[in-house]
Amino acid sequence: MIEIYINNIKLNVNKNLTVLQACNNFKIEIPKFCFQENLQIAGNCRMCLVEIENSPKPIASCAMPLMPNMKIFTDTPLVQKARESVLEFLLINHPLDCPICDQASECDLQDQTMIFGSDRSRFFFNKRGVEDKYCGPFIKTIMTRCIHCTRCVRFANEICGVDDLGTTGRGNKTEINFYYPKIFNSEFSGNLVDLCPVGALTSKPYTFKARSWELKKKEGIDILDSIGSNIKIDIFNNEIVRILPKTNFNINKEWISNKTRYFFDSLKYQRLKYPLLKDENGNFNKISWLETLEIINEKFLTTDSSNIRSIIGNLTDLESIFLLKKNLNKLGIINIEYEDLINNQNFKINSDLTSNFLFNNTLKSIDESDLCLIIGSDFRNEGAILNIHLINRLKKGNFKIAYVGNKTEFIYPVTHLGLTLKTLINIISGKHAFCKDLKKAKKPLIFIGENILNQKNGFFFLSKLKNLSIFKNNVNFFSTQTSLINFLEITFSKKKNSLKDSKLYYLFNTNLQNKLNRSKNSFSIYQGHHFTQDAQNSNLILPGLTFLEKNGIYINLEGIIQKNEKILNLNTEQRKDSIIYRNIYKFFLKKNQSKLNSFFKIQEVLPYLLKKKLKIINNFNFNIKHFKININFLDSLIKNKYYTNILEQYSKILINSNKIIQNQSKYL
Repeated sequence: MIEIYINNIKLNVNKNLTVLQACNNFKIEIPKFCFQENLQIAGNCRMCLVEIENSPKPIASCAMPLMPNMKIFTDTPLVQKARESVLEFLLINHPLDCPICDQASECDLQDQTMIFGSDRSRFFFNKRGVEDKYCGPFIKTIMTRCIHCTRCVRFANEICGVDDLGTTGRGNKTEINFYYPKIFNSEFSGNLVDLCPVGALTSKPYTFKARSWELKKKEGIDILDSIGSNIKIDIFNNEIVRILPKTNFNINKEWISNKTRYFFDSLKYQRLKYPLLKDENGNFNKISWLETLEIINEKFLTTDSSNIRSIIGNLTDLESIFLLKKNLNKLGIINIEYEDLINNQNFKINSDLTSNFLFNNTLKSIDESDLCLIIGSDFRNEGAILNIHLINRLKKGNFKIAYVGNKTEFIYPVTHLGLTLKTLINIISGKHAFCKDLKKAKKPLIFIGENILNQKNGFFFLSKLKNLSIFKNNVNFFSTQTSLINFLEITFSKKKNSLKDSKLYYLFNTNLQNKLNRSKNSFSIYQGHHFTQDAQNSNLILPGLTFLEKNGIYINLEGIIQKNEKILNLNTEQRKDSIIYRNIYKFFLKKNQSKLNSFFKIQEVLPYLLKKKLKIINNFNFNIKHFKININFLDSLIKNKYYTNILEQYSKILINSNKIIQNQSKYL
């Protein structure tokens, strides 16, 4: 700590801060355009000028480190005049098109001109025009508005790993440009819209949709992957028009991935709005909920419980899974599966121990690690936000990342150790050269992809890694879906019954894509929110709600329990999943269930839900003496990052963007 003076006020601050950061810590407002906490300092805009004693001219506070007894002045006439001059310079070539700009009312240039700018202009000449650049399907460019803060360039280089974006020309001919024509292909490219302090980079899907003062703003949780990113949803006329990141430095920091940002239009397409029953000709006819409950009641009564099987899909919340299991068990039905585990005899996991399926370390603990080993997982497709934490750790130095699995494109330097589980066995037995790095590491972390449990004896290798003293409690299971974590938390046991023998199927939001071989005499009930292939192949359809249209409880990969509030209101016959289960059970037993809220019903069985994080149980002891080495390649479960679930597959924005990226051409 050192002593400094800000506006003649004596303060004690951390010596490692800059003048701008020190002023921000004490809520002293200093205008800025180019400075961003998570990016390197550029000092381009010169808007953050302050006066320092014995300095002949104003100093850029973002790049000036603190020194003992430094005297800083932020509101002197010299500083005010400097800010007016900088803003006048920035507005020389900036077009006066605020009425048609999507950034209007959210523009830093507008706000700072009103507060710190002059009340008149001295420029009456023609303004410079700049050709717009093509950055891909998500970003609309109006480069004449650009003030060359280079936030986009630094974010692309440091976070996205795309070093093709930079500045060309000098003086009045300076432009933000690509060094050669190319689509800006990154899973984080949508964050450039949030970073741009003016309207040079705006969102294509949001173009001319609404003004910020017309929007109804709500907060929620993203469940498209297992990270559980915090998001802000903007609603106009009961329709989602924009999704933005909500800052949470423990989970997603202040970024979100493109699929989280742009999936929302899928809520409008191919929706199930009322119960449907398939006739003999294969056509669906609308029926009432009472008729639906009567059909389900009849099927449950006339079918033996051993011939009834329920399959749970992605994007399902803990509450609904819990009620489904509870109610089906009361009806004598115990055959309940998860869609990704169907016909997979290799998948073995002890779900009684949360350490077997959770990310046992926190995402924030990556900042304290000095070594990371990734096994069979592609974070760019499975959980892009995790890459943000790794990149931020790499910036600090003294950090090494190693990878075992099929070669994939990382956005940071990675040491590739091997392709198969044989490499992993050599590491466990101490025969691999990488073991020297493990012994030197003080806080190593290991990230294990979900696909390892699909390998023969994969659970055995996972258990051996847990038992290695060098890792202690630093083995982290990386699941691709939050619904799988919810499923395992309810402690389901995998049954070996053949799915071909079942006569009645109850499918809950599944997307099996013809993986299920159903006989012609079987009867299928589908409960979900989109008219998927499974819904088309079913005999009875129950319309449900998406995670943004209902309250739900979700567990992310760290075990943090997050509750999503209802965002949208629908005036249709769609019903919340828990209400559907409650009415099925009520109709079947001809009596009312308890009036207690279903959230508290879960508490009776899972009392830890009152806490913010699950208790990590790690008293694991598992050993197999005889096993065969599997030489199959370790690969990621996800092949296309924009087609991982139902909501992404029905999003026109993501479908078109995927075509553009694959073709590397202007498809739209």
